[in-house]
Amino acid sequence: MTLDKTVFYTIDNQRLHVKEEGSERGQIALLIHGWSSSWYALSPVMQQLRERMRCIAVDLPGYGESPPMQERVTIPAYADLLAKFIRGLGDKRPIVIVGHSMGGMIAITLTLRHPDLVERLVLLCPTISGRLSLYINLFVSPITVMERFGITNSLVSMLEPYFLRLTDSLMRPASFAEKTGITEQDYHRLRADARRPGQGRVRAECYQAMRQNDLGDRLSQIDKPALIIWGMEDNTVPLRDASTIAREWAEADLRVIPQTRATGRTSKPRSLPCATSGAF
Repeated sequence: MTLDKTVFYTIDNQRLHVKEEGSERGQIALLIHGWSSSWYALSPVMQQLRERMRCIAVDLPGYGESPPMQERVTIPAYADLLAKFIRGLGDKRPIVIVGHSMGGMIAITLTLRHPDLVERLVLLCPTISGRLSLYINLFVSPITVMERFGITNSLVSMLEPYFLRLTDSLMRPASFAEKTGITEQDYHRLRADARRPGQGRVRAECYQAMRQNDLGDRLSQIDKPALIIWGMEDNTVPLRDASTIAREWAEADLRVIPQTRATGRTSKPRSLPCATSGAF
């Protein structure tokens, strides 16, 4: 049976919106999007995997159509929630995890905390140190912090649409290569999903959560095979994180692709998942 549906699951009173595609009996591939994004950011990857796998792309709590967590966001909290979700699916086989940027950090954290659940990983420009590029830290993070007050401060709530437009104008050059293959229609769909009103708090909490979850000294503990794809033009997650992977993670197959960023592409490399769209 072939799956093509969107559905809500409930894990410990937390609703999780997911998109499922592919073979109902296939091995599970869990797709985890990045910061300020949604499941749709990984839809190009789903198109390549759904013929042979059961693809499950999640909206992390606070993004897309998933409501935010009651407690403050941390990367381990996301990882543990997804681990409970995986166990609840009833398939005893270890899964494949595809993670993009912050989703890659969550995937690695999940693997470290719940290694029995994971067979292998495919990571696209994963956040490792939590220390993002100078561009992001200088121009985007201050606006992200201001967005956080949109929930509790009525004045800033009124200004939130202006913050979002400013964030978009700053993130567009950080997210897409000069000759990107992302269509304008896809770009606007991604922005609509990622910039829903009221998400300012979770964006700010996730930004801090990444900075507090440096994985550099833990990569050597992972004994799972991984394919890691990095865009050479990525100016969001710095290439120094790729160097850490090359040095510390013996099981990782690191591929650095020229003229490509984490979120846009000039071409789709053969036999590799395409670079994804969306911020982080």
